Amino acid sequence: MACIEKIYSVSALLGSSACNGNCAFCAAKELKKVAPTDNMMPSTFKSALRLSARYGGWSLSLTSSGEPTCSPLAVTNALKDYQEVAREGAYFPNVNLFTNGILLGSKKFCDKYLPLWKRLGLTAVAVSIHEISEDKQAKVYGIVRYPKYSEIFSNIRKHGLQCRATVLLRKGGIDTPESYKTVIEKLKRSGCENISSWPIGNPDSTRNESTPSRLNLFKIRLWLKNNALLCHGHVWGGGVYDYKGTLVRITDYVTKHDPKKDYVRQLVVFQDGTVAYSWIREGAICFKA
Repeated sequence: MACIEKIYSVSALLGSSACNGNCAFCAAKELKKVAPTDNMMPSTFKSALRLSARYGGWSLSLTSSGEPTCSPLAVTNALKDYQEVAREGAYFPNVNLFTNGILLGSKKFCDKYLPLWKRLGLTAVAVSIHEISEDKQAKVYGIVRYPKYSEIFSNIRKHGLQCRATVLLRKGGIDTPESYKTVIEKLKRSGCENISSWPIGNPDSTRNESTPSRLNLFKIRLWLKNNALLCHGHVWGGGVYDYKGTLVRITDYVTKHDPKKDYVRQLVVFQDGTVAYSWIREGAICFKA
């Protein structure tokens, strides 16, 4: 096994399994089984932050087996834990909350929670995008109405937080260079110029019925290569591009841990207290509660 020289980031699950969406291809069904009800983070969360910071980590991502904004107290508690270790020196310049965006269409919700979360260290909110139109986005989430993308990003920006979008590449949805270009340009018009993207797949990184064809994924990457400027690559694959002033990142859904590598893409903090070198836990356990 190689000596680890770099741990780029930490991803942590928080909150209960409560969710205001109903995606047919939800990848978190197994994770929901161990979701707590006390809104607290496992003790290993702070340990993972300290470890990643020690090895050059620069990004913390908060997500959930449900929808994190449905457990706002859990988000607050996670950020309080982060503040504690940040004061010790385990500071992350990028602290992201990943969300389906439904509640962020509410000014009342945003006015109540976003200023608090910003004071506790949150820097960006990343909204999951499955479709170009809000009407089709609503169908994906199984709801009557999805907020306008522009409303969501306006509410986020109002409180001094960075707007990010996560475009989920899905067969029958955004899965061609044409639809990829269209959603990027719509998101830019809606107020978001920091976009990540990856294909939907199984939690173990294998393909499923929702994964775009290999040919279409190749065409999307080729379109980026031919129409945007590469800012930097990722050692685990993919990279970040400048498309007419918009940052566009493309990568894989998850990266399986390779003990022969001297880097770790991310430490993942699961809600049972396990910390792993990957979302694929088998053969990748770092430590446990």
